[in-house]
Amino acid sequence: MRLDMPFTEVLDLALQGAPLPSLVGLLTCQGATVRVDLDLRKIAAPSFAVRALAAVTPVIHVAATFRTFDAGVAEFDLTVRAGAIPVQRLLKHLSGLLNAGLRAAHLPAGLVVIEQGPHAAPLAVVDLQAAIATLADGVALTGFAIADGAVEAVAVVRGFAIRGH
Repeated sequence: MRLDMPFTEVLDLALQGAPLPSLVGLLTCQGATVRVDLDLRKIAAPSFAVRALAAVTPVIHVAATFRTFDAGVAEFDLTVRAGAIPVQRLLKHLSGLLNAGLRAAHLPAGLVVIEQGPHAAPLAVVDLQAAIATLADGVALTGFAIADGAVEAVAVVRGFAIRGH
């Protein structure tokens, strides 16, 4: 099965009518880059580190550019802007924020991991196959790409069943 859809439609499908988490101020896709603004002031019960960061720079701007896909896992090069705060100091907080957002959406933590990629640049590793497995059985993702503001996914579907929530 092959799906080729504009990013906005993929987002609607993923959210299934639910709103974006309140900390997400902007979520767009242009070319192969997904841009998101995270408003740290909207985090419920933030840690001391997040409160301190929000006092200095309340919004973090993240651009994630699709890099590669293999074995159900997609990698994205990250560009992170948060005022004058060095990006490297934000990485551990960004991982925590992402995983808190996943848990709030009733998804398991760890679907997104932030690592240092080539040349010490931040890299997001997204386990798309594990994310699909939380929603349905019988779907094996064999291809994935983001280009021209659209998402292309290729999957083998056998014994398909939607998981109950």
